Amino acid sequence: MMLYDTLHTSTRNLRNPLLSKVYFFHDIRIVCQTNHSAVLAILDKMLGIFHQPAEVQGEAAYFILCSEDALQFPLPLPHRRVRTETVRLLTNTKLKYYRSEDGRTLYQSYVALPPVNEAALSIIDLANAIAVTQLAMPGRYQATFLQRYVFLLALGQLMQKFGFEPCHAGAVTSPWDSQQGALIIGASGSGKTTLSVGCASTGCGFLGDDLVMLRKHADHGAVAAYAISHEISIRSASLDLWPALSFLRAVPADLRDKRYSPIERVCKGAARIQTTIRLLLFPTLTEEAQSAVIPLSKALVLQELVDACLGKNSASPQAQERLFLFLSTLADQAAGYRLAIARGSNDGPQIVRSLFEGNFL
Repeated sequence: MMLYDTLHTSTRNLRNPLLSKVYFFHDIRIVCQTNHSAVLAILDKMLGIFHQPAEVQGEAAYFILCSEDALQFPLPLPHRRVRTETVRLLTNTKLKYYRSEDGRTLYQSYVALPPVNEAALSIIDLANAIAVTQLAMPGRYQATFLQRYVFLLALGQLMQKFGFEPCHAGAVTSPWDSQQGALIIGASGSGKTTLSVGCASTGCGFLGDDLVMLRKHADHGAVAAYAISHEISIRSASLDLWPALSFLRAVPADLRDKRYSPIERVCKGAARIQTTIRLLLFPTLTEEAQSAVIPLSKALVLQELVDACLGKNSASPQAQERLFLFLSTLADQAAGYRLAIARGSNDGPQIVRSLFEGNFL
């Protein structure tokens, strides 16, 4: 309990008192504490989509501590650590991943990139289900950056304690059965968001366009997708494809030509919380005149999943083995298809609907 003890000591010296609020992430209770009131508004937006469950399956603690300077962080990066990965986010911010030598604590260190973000450090204690995010000069962050790239990433790692696995994918459900779900997996620019939002615009349920959580059902072992955010981020080129998106032209775009909106503003009633995965879809954009569907064998489905989810994963061997077994279960339970979608075409949702109906195009 070293992290909790250090927190207890360091938070007594904060200039502003801690504000506390209880949220839920599906069936997990999360006690959030912060010394900055604006943080609670972002958490309300993120976690307010989840209601108190009939039965709570676990509890976690999440602290968000704000300082005027990164040198004032009460919990700095330890000198003894293992560098696992460095990624460049879509905002061009550099994010460095570390873990402790025993693998029990994870670190997410953000390099300052004004005006998008200042320095930040998240620490996730997996064994004790505690996460701490430390922000320098919180008023200088873009709110969407904090939500999508800091808070959601920390919570995603924290929820692994309870069997959840973060997955960079979109997820939708069939129009007639919310427990028939499709996971849409692909790199940035592959068409995940356009396909996910297009499906929602034509009657499908929507869980996410870029990040969802996966977890096995306790009773029958099938893998289900769980929403983590119902906010979409869509580029200008996709706005002409769906009439329901036309209002977004009046919404300012960010530096990456992304416009943000809750899915309920696009398609009222489309939001879904959880679904069992029955389809695995791997979209790519093609310059061909027509879109095409290619059924994949179980072996190819597993290879696609490994490439997407494990290819750049620098976690410990034990964590990689756990994730591989997880992906193997997913490949066995769901049919897989590669979707080659003609650029500028809006036939993707009809293809997905046809696959839900069991028709091979």
